[in-house]
Amino acid sequence: MSRDPYIDVKREIETTLSTLPDLLSAYSAPPGSSQHHEAQEELRNTLQILEGDLEDLEESVRVVAQMGDRWGISPTEVQARKRFLQRVKKDIDLFVKRQDDTLGVISGTLHTLASQAGLIGNEVAEQSEMLDDLGNRVDSTDSKLRKVSRTMQDFIRRNEETKSGWCIGILIVILMILLLLVIIT
Repeated sequence: MSRDPYIDVKREIETTLSTLPDLLSAYSAPPGSSQHHEAQEELRNTLQILEGDLEDLEESVRVVAQMGDRWGISPTEVQARKRFLQRVKKDIDLFVKRQDDTLGVISGTLHTLASQAGLIGNEVAEQSEMLDDLGNRVDSTDSKLRKVSRTMQDFIRRNEETKSGWCIGILIVILMILLLLVIIT
């Protein structure tokens, strides 16, 4: 007498189902990482295998339900097999829902990161504009200071030997202080 294939298929399904939590936790790795990509591929393959095994098991249970007494399988065992099928389908649906939830969380995280990157980009652009404006103002003030400095040096050279030289020196210092105040503000 041949062995009931239900037992082997059931064992395969239970083994595959036991690997799903580990695959789901690996799937939670950062998107784009090799671990995430491998987990995604393995999840896809595992679900395809589960679907095929589940279809085979469902067909087996359907046939046994119709002709169970022919193989010596009691109605109680047929009901147990149907319950197992329902439990496996429920587990797979729950797993797919958890996977969808994980994808939703990952999607939300990516959206948040993209939003933050956009804000940072805008802030950098504003800072760049401010630095350009400051650079232009410094250049303008520098050229004004050089012009005033040359004028003052010419004036000082012309009036070096007079007592008014001291007065002019003091005025130069005051002028420099005023120019620095203009630059700072």
